[in-house]
Amino acid sequence: MLQDFLSFVEKHHLSKSQKTTLIGVSGGRDSVILCALYQQAKMPFAMAHCNFNLRAEASDADEVFVRNLALKYKVECFVKSCDTKAYAEQNGISIQMAARDLRFAWFEELMQQNDFDFYATAHHKDDNIETHLINQIRGTGLAGLHGIQPKNKKLIHPLLFATRAEIDSFILQNHLDYREDKSNAATKYLRNKVRHKLIPVYKDINPDYQHIFQQNINRFAETEQMLTYFVQQFRQQHSHLKGEELFLEAAPFKSFAFGAVLSFEIIKEYGFSYDQCQQLLAADKSKSGLMMYSAAYELLQDRGQYIIRPKSQETPNLVYEIGRGETALQQPIPLRLALKTEWTLNKSEKTAQLDASKLTYPLQLRKWQQGDYFHPLGMKGKKKLLSDFFIDKKLSRFEKEKLWLLCSNKKIVWVMGLRIDEGFKITKASKQILEIEIL
Repeated sequence: MLQDFLSFVEKHHLSKSQKTTLIGVSGGRDSVILCALYQQAKMPFAMAHCNFNLRAEASDADEVFVRNLALKYKVECFVKSCDTKAYAEQNGISIQMAARDLRFAWFEELMQQNDFDFYATAHHKDDNIETHLINQIRGTGLAGLHGIQPKNKKLIHPLLFATRAEIDSFILQNHLDYREDKSNAATKYLRNKVRHKLIPVYKDINPDYQHIFQQNINRFAETEQMLTYFVQQFRQQHSHLKGEELFLEAAPFKSFAFGAVLSFEIIKEYGFSYDQCQQLLAADKSKSGLMMYSAAYELLQDRGQYIIRPKSQETPNLVYEIGRGETALQQPIPLRLALKTEWTLNKSEKTAQLDASKLTYPLQLRKWQQGDYFHPLGMKGKKKLLSDFFIDKKLSRFEKEKLWLLCSNKKIVWVMGLRIDEGFKITKASKQILEIEIL
């Protein structure tokens, strides 16, 4: 087994010369054999043990065993005691998820504090098959079907080459002691149900099931790599970022029979589900205004594109005042203001030049509301509803929500970044102007 271990480590680049690996050690057979293999291979390692305080005296006995194992191998041992039940209750998660979160958060701390290159867990081939089946049951998609990979950034799994039977054989041959967790035999946990009830059925149908499953897991991993490459190419061609907003062309998704899968692979990082992607593609693409939400993001279908942005935190009814003589503003948007008696015409949409004599202070900044109207510059004083003006400008819902109005005495002076009102324009008779620039 030692030679198989060394070959696996070399093939997947799981070790750096003379660099120390941090091994998560529960005291069970899998982590004990992993430590033994590192010791036999003369590869430097340290041990980390979480006492989750879930099994009364047995948890403390596990801790003592791991400390003694570290003394035997003359390696550094880190131990942390956790109130796992309290953490699970506080965060509304299962005991298993709580233990996992606590363990990996602590591992990350140890990695940073001690400059370890990798941290290793003792998952083996049977664990990988169980993970694959659990992910199938839970419906995690392609990313879950490849199971546990040998390397994920700094997390490594050097024991994935070995089966549980091979581990048991190594334990006997090397006379290794280990701690037995009786909860591993209980079928109240999903993994144990898969291990004790589902796996035996596969084994009965095909005694070579482990080899078949591992082949499929490898293929799924390669397929995911291929899909990731295609998705990256597609995203580069059919999307762009503007600030915090992602703009996606809608038409290309609808041209593929696998459009829902493709859209999901692109927007899943924003928390949207596969079901939402199916609904999105089933919607009439000619209609604008369809909204979908994830926990932290919102998606808008608008004029042949999908726009994704963080959920808006703005309060639409807030009004900000600008007093006479103010020269700068930071909230809600950064502005520079200047009174001038001499000026040159500035045609930038980010700058408004207004006849100062026609303004009443304080000026106000607010969001638009249904029924708002103004007299757009260039329309000879004709009144226009803002809603109609926005349609003419082909603004999306998100763009409209981001707009601010500059008002004077309840009249709209400037639809900021777009157009000023005819009644506040500068003329030959203007003696002083207020120039406002959006920074």
